[in-house]
Amino acid sequence: MATNRHAQIRYTILDRCFSNFNRLYTYDDLLDAVNDVLYDLGTEGIKLRQLQYDIEHMKSDAGWAIELDETIKNGRKKAFRYVDKDFSIANHPLNVNDLEQLETTIAILSRYKNRAEFNWLEELIPRMEQAFKFVAKGDNGIVSYQENLDLKGREHIGTLFNLILKRKQIRISYEPYRKPQFSVVVFPYHVKQFNNRWFLFCYTKEFQSISNYPLDRILSIEELVDGFEASTINWLDYFDDIIGVTKPEVGTLEKIHLKFSEQRIDYVLTKPLHGSQKQDKSDKDGRTVTIEVFPNNELYQLLLSYGADVEVLAPDVVREEIALRIKNMNTIY
Repeated sequence: MATNRHAQIRYTILDRCFSNFNRLYTYDDLLDAVNDVLYDLGTEGIKLRQLQYDIEHMKSDAGWAIELDETIKNGRKKAFRYVDKDFSIANHPLNVNDLEQLETTIAILSRYKNRAEFNWLEELIPRMEQAFKFVAKGDNGIVSYQENLDLKGREHIGTLFNLILKRKQIRISYEPYRKPQFSVVVFPYHVKQFNNRWFLFCYTKEFQSISNYPLDRILSIEELVDGFEASTINWLDYFDDIIGVTKPEVGTLEKIHLKFSEQRIDYVLTKPLHGSQKQDKSDKDGRTVTIEVFPNNELYQLLLSYGADVEVLAPDVVREEIALRIKNMNTIY
């Protein structure tokens, strides 16, 4: 399996080189590009013969039937580039080997989808089957998903994933809303999606704290050669006591009592606000629930979205904040 994985990595790197019309790649250049990545992954590099085998496979029908312009040279050395400037194996239909490997992977993943820690596979597997057309002809419209393909910052996800894996310090260029852009050096730890938006969680040397940056405000990412400061945070648990992505540096975990209207309580019971949600047995009407979270802006936005269908009974700090926001809204209307 490791050999197959490394082969896919090599094909991806070669594809990137062949697609680069701003530079000419000789055999030596291609070997350097491939081996630099393989060395970073802690595996051995390849020799010229393996590189030639890889290129021939990509050119074959069993691969992607790529077309290279092999008439060009860099000095006296043969250079390689796609004939079609817009071609990429990423945009090409899956070849037979890819399809077989993907079907096998989905079959393996399906074994685990009933385990609690892998319940996310219940959504992922049908999504993959539909995206890669493993469903029967005519059934490709069974499931649809909420997503924004034009969302800014999506292009950074893969880059950050690899940089986090490689434990690389980075410099990001960031543009806040209505403020000048700036650069900051960070140790990237975690990428999270919330409310159809992606966020980078990292340790910011300048602020000596954990920060999060929305990917749609990141302009560029630069990999640095300096050392890396590992995270001591368990990111699987980090978000357990908040709603959203904002974790206050200073704050108190609050047990929040919420009373919902008769029209809304059934909805809330079937779609909990938070993993800590419990029904308050002291309420004979059965319309009160409790959640234990750190109050943050995302909590207040969520509660306000229920309008008159919810009343915050306790604690006072949350009730008063909701009342203040409603009062401010009232001055507009």
